[in-house]
Amino acid sequence: MIDHDRLIATFMDLCKIDSEPTGERLMADRLTELLASLGFVVSEDDTGMKIGGNAGNIYARLEGNAAGETVLFSCHMDRVVPGANVKPRIDGEYIVSDGTTVLGAGDVSGLAALLEGITVLKENRSAHPAIELVLTVAEELSLVGSKHFDTTQVTSRIGFVLDAGGDVGEIVLQAPEHIKFTAVFHGRSAHAGFAPEQGVSAIQMAASAVSRMGLLRIDAETTANIGSISAIGPTNIVQDRCELQGEVRSLTPAKVQSHMATLSDVMHAAAVEYGGSVTIESETSYHSYQLQEESEPVRRAARAAAEIGVPIRYKATGGGSDANCFNSRGLPTVVLSCGYEKVHTTAERIPLKQLVLLTEWVLAIISDGGAA
Repeated sequence: MIDHDRLIATFMDLCKIDSEPTGERLMADRLTELLASLGFVVSEDDTGMKIGGNAGNIYARLEGNAAGETVLFSCHMDRVVPGANVKPRIDGEYIVSDGTTVLGAGDVSGLAALLEGITVLKENRSAHPAIELVLTVAEELSLVGSKHFDTTQVTSRIGFVLDAGGDVGEIVLQAPEHIKFTAVFHGRSAHAGFAPEQGVSAIQMAASAVSRMGLLRIDAETTANIGSISAIGPTNIVQDRCELQGEVRSLTPAKVQSHMATLSDVMHAAAVEYGGSVTIESETSYHSYQLQEESEPVRRAARAAAEIGVPIRYKATGGGSDANCFNSRGLPTVVLSCGYEKVHTTAERIPLKQLVLLTEWVLAIISDGGAA
């Protein structure tokens, strides 16, 4: 029933729409147009105004024509940089970019699969329950779009986020908690040639701290990273300010807090050792979640995967998604793999077969209806 050519054309057309974080206006307009043509009632919130973007989150609802509980699907409309002027093309069994940008399969694959699946339902006048869609902005900026989305308008009891790499049939049961931090080291400026001993180098403090930090893979559940170090000035001046930006993630919330405390201790110790100081600000970007195999959205996704004949694999992830926000608000939501590979790189690609399977999975989830 799936029109493969139409599905691929929709995917490639959406990839071509510029949609970097906070710049999703063209994508939001196109999706609103397509969803309205399928009979959805579509609304957009004011998140764009709140975050300095040009578009808000989209909530869309299609009333059902048969009994069954409302089902929620969610995707994000943005993509990581470089995600503008994407030129998708078919290369053998894959869809790829031209190598200068990401492809945008995360999350265009989910969007295209939803549009094709619902088009098939409409064309065949198939029985289906009410369908809700939440399409978010700025997901790639630590889920900032879904943080502002009002989930009280959602009537579904369970949700499915189409937003993970890996083969169709893989189901994400667990995702991490995430803390971002900014540390500013304060020293004392001095002329680097005439009187360097009178200065206290903030750069030296920061470098010493980084050299002592536990970074990258901490254990099977925990990671930490310094994303940037910044201190701009002339070479003949001892710099009195240096800024670090970093993050900590873990599937276990206590480990996030513990490792953040350890990093803070290291930074304070380095600052004191060199005769300076450091101010550290941190915030929790999103909370972790863990679903059991017996939970309703997981069981429904697994039944649907079995129906289309793909292997089922449960996994944890080191990345966050809008499901973190939905779960933290009491809406059990599972993340489903969409078939794409090498996400967030210019080598990103998706097998044509996986895009079709993802659409089949969406249709099977809708038609499942909560069967035992």
